[in-house]
Amino acid sequence: MTESREFGRSGWVLVAVMVLAFIIAPLLIYINPPYLPFKFAYIVVPLVPAILLGATAVWAAQRKI
Repeated sequence: MTESREFGRSGWVLVAVMVLAFIIAPLLIYINPPYLPFKFAYIVVPLVPAILLGATAVWAAQRKI
């Protein structure tokens, strides 16, 4: 049984979303904090890239099956 070990387009999309979730989003919050209440700024704002990362990871895993 041969297994394809290619990274492919879905792998690069997953890497791009990981960079967004782990580097870009926290950096944007640090450099330019939202002028919103503390709870919203530091809990809800990072939740958006986290949900995007989760959805992209599921999408990438489903494409490999």
